[in-house]
Amino acid sequence: MAQDMRQLQKLLRRGMRVMPDKLPRIIEGEGLRFISKNFRDQGFNDSGLRKWKRRRKRDASRALLVGENTGGDKLKNSFRAVRRSNQVRFITYKPYAKIHNEGGRIKGTFNVRSHKRRNRKTGKIQTVSSHKRTVDTEIPQRQFMGKSAYLDKQIKKKLTKELDKLFK
Repeated sequence: MAQDMRQLQKLLRRGMRVMPDKLPRIIEGEGLRFISKNFRDQGFNDSGLRKWKRRRKRDASRALLVGENTGGDKLKNSFRAVRRSNQVRFITYKPYAKIHNEGGRIKGTFNVRSHKRRNRKTGKIQTVSSHKRTVDTEIPQRQFMGKSAYLDKQIKKKLTKELDKLFK
C-alpha cells in the first residue's frame, strides 16, 4: 500500500512538472487547427457548423474570405498563437480580420491611389488617377474564431490523451 502511494505521488509530481508546459502547446495546436478548419468548412464550428453567408456578386463559387487574384489564403495563413505563462492568444496582423469575424458596417470616404488596370473589353492597360471613394457597405459576420464548444471538446480530448500517456 505504501509503495502504491509513493508511486502515485511520483506520478502526480511528474504531471505537475510536465503539464504546465504541455497545456499551452495543446491549446495552441488545437486552436490553430480549429481556425483552419473553419476556413475549410466555410463556417463556424460551435455545437454544430454554422455556414457563412454566401456572396451575392459574381464568382460566387469561389471560397469565401479568399482573395481574388492574390494567391488565396492570406487571411487564413496569417494567424499565430502567442503563449504566456497561463494563457494562449490567437492573433493576426491583417487589419480586416476583425470586421469579417464580427461583421459590421464600413462607412466613410477613402483616398484611392493611382493604379493601373486592364480594360475587360479591349484588354488594354489603363492608368486610373487617384480619387476619393465614398463607401457605405454592410459586411456580414463570417466568424472563424471565438468561444466554441467544439474547440473545448477537442482540447479536452487531446488533454485526456496526454494525461493517459503520462500515467501509463
